[in-house]
Amino acid sequence: MSRRPSSRSAVDLAALPALDGEGKQQWIYRQLATAIDSRRLKPGDAVPSTRALAERWEVSRGIVELAFERLSREGYLTAVVGRGTRVGPAPPQRFLQAQPPDALSDSLRGHDDAQGRPAVDASSRDGPPISASTRVCAGQPFIARLPDVQAFDARAWRMCIARASRALGPAHLGDSDPRGLTVLREAICEHLAFSRGLRCAPQDVMVVTGIRHAVDLCVQVAVGEGGTVALEDPGYAGAEPIIHLHRRKAVGIPLDAQGLDVSVLQQVNVAMAYVTPAHQAPSGVLMSPARRLELLAWADATNSWILEDDYDSDFSYERAPLPALKSQDISDRVIFCGSFNKTLFPGLRIGYVVAPARLMPQLLAVRSATGRSNSVLDQLVLTEFIRSGALLRQLKTARVTYKARRDLIVRELKACGFDSDNFQGLHAGFHFVLRLPPTVREDVVVALASEAGVELQGLRSFWRGTAAPSPGLVIGYTALTHAQAKWSARQLAIVLKSALPAHSPRPFE
Repeated sequence: MSRRPSSRSAVDLAALPALDGEGKQQWIYRQLATAIDSRRLKPGDAVPSTRALAERWEVSRGIVELAFERLSREGYLTAVVGRGTRVGPAPPQRFLQAQPPDALSDSLRGHDDAQGRPAVDASSRDGPPISASTRVCAGQPFIARLPDVQAFDARAWRMCIARASRALGPAHLGDSDPRGLTVLREAICEHLAFSRGLRCAPQDVMVVTGIRHAVDLCVQVAVGEGGTVALEDPGYAGAEPIIHLHRRKAVGIPLDAQGLDVSVLQQVNVAMAYVTPAHQAPSGVLMSPARRLELLAWADATNSWILEDDYDSDFSYERAPLPALKSQDISDRVIFCGSFNKTLFPGLRIGYVVAPARLMPQLLAVRSATGRSNSVLDQLVLTEFIRSGALLRQLKTARVTYKARRDLIVRELKACGFDSDNFQGLHAGFHFVLRLPPTVREDVVVALASEAGVELQGLRSFWRGTAAPSPGLVIGYTALTHAQAKWSARQLAIVLKSALPAHSPRPFE
């Protein structure tokens, strides 16, 4: 019985003429990408081998292989065991309608917290806040401020599950330490010493379900009833409802180019300042070394606490990140919190708090009164994942992938007139801010983009009212495919060209 040939093949495509200055690799990439974008090649269509295309197009096979690698990274091509290389399952034009898998919907869209209370905002955060009308969602440009679960090394995780299950014994099953398993706290200490320059001991660490859980505990313990917490403005909107839930007050402190304005902080009476110094949520500002010292001096002088939210510093793209603020804390006034829900996948529900010794007994009392530590098996699996080296491998892969998506979007936006001064927070994290001209109405741009199928959040939607930030757009890019990022950036560029003043050659001065 003869095999029916595929109805379409890249080998049958008419070759597009090369553009001026276009290299062979880019030319081959453009042949295939254009054919898929235009639907001349459809999902599932076969793509010839690199050898066959090299012969057909009279180029070296190595050049074709490099073009294939790029096309595969961007979602255009997929390798199917036993069937060769084929066009990916959904063309870029349809990627905007992509939704997270059903099994991940609850963890990606927000749900009740560990104590059964409704989520305090519409996000599935541990991460930057969102306005009440917009929900963080994987696959939705540009609010996809989540880890890419499709790129997570599930095979390595399953292997760690098997090893952790074999190691599970009576001592683990009966563990009742509200701080969490000692082995996991030891592994967290090792990871923080390596990646954040933070040296701590297992007795300083408490395992929690994520950042919101950490904020909940710390507000109860470090801020007396009726006390006040200083929040960055603009900042993470999810913290304020937690503060009010415990009958505490919140006050916004404006930001400048160096981070939280400590000169304003010094004028108010607060028990704790909540900060995101590595990659401010949502502005992306990196708190300067001088400002960090000012903040630490303020806490020491006023006997106040600093809650350091280190939600996305595992993803630093240009250089090694600054050490954690906690690593400089000689007066022991900083409470450090982080989460593996951002580093790995949202459904994990494991975070941690590194607390000063004088606060740990009270944290333990609250934790014991409201529940116990996370699942023993989950803690053992995460311990194995860290110590086997799988965490570092996952981080390395994710950084390369996320940086490529970020760079793709930036290139498209620069092509429509923006320059380097318009981008803020590119150095790390799951999002950056595109600054707009002062005369442009941020809400109008957001509305126009929504009509084009691109969901955006304006920087001012995170504002509490202390000093209005200049207009800007928060661009989340990590939980997108390369093709989604590319297509959506071009749509956004079209919107911006229509919305920006025609007489202004540079959008921001």
